[in-house]
Amino acid sequence: MAYQIPTPDTYFSTLLPVLILASQSLARKELLEACGCSVTAIPTHSDEYHGLIAGKEVVEHLALKKLEVFLNTHGPASVPILAADTLVGFEGTLIGKAKHADEAKSHMALLAGKTHSVFSGFALWLPPSKSHPERYFHGSDETLVTFRPLETEEIEHYITTNDWLGAAGSYRIQGYANAFIIDVQGDYTTVVGLPIQAISAILTEPS
Repeated sequence: MAYQIPTPDTYFSTLLPVLILASQSLARKELLEACGCSVTAIPTHSDEYHGLIAGKEVVEHLALKKLEVFLNTHGPASVPILAADTLVGFEGTLIGKAKHADEAKSHMALLAGKTHSVFSGFALWLPPSKSHPERYFHGSDETLVTFRPLETEEIEHYITTNDWLGAAGSYRIQGYANAFIIDVQGDYTTVVGLPIQAISAILTEPS
């Protein structure tokens, strides 16, 4: 039985009704639009090098780097700018996007029948307003995802769908791999690649 995807939180669009998404991720753009936001996606093509090992620290660092690259390239904007990064963590190893089908296959075999972490970080720039100068916010979140055991044939078929391409850990929770997931502990949107609850919490804190 596939994991049931929760209804998007449209309250988020009252916090960020219009924004620039500094990402090429279609999943992040679709998530924001499902929340009711008006989104313009502009990729940064930032490199993903880091010298860190802690998952939440890494994704937050990479999100900040993407935001910095965007601002250096395009300059400030009249609307908020949001950058994000996502990695999968399993037994002390951080897993990004597979470079080829064999690597994606090994990711699926590794995660099958086990629980892993999904880390998503964000960096947000808000333009100056009458009440505030420009502001920066950043943070990260972790969600635990459990896969059911998978047969070799299931993994082989999944790889042929190409749904693993460009996805951290070689899967998308809202894609074909949804049928592999039996439990999610935490914010679903963190697994999609944008921790909506964590961002909302920061934006609603008293200024």
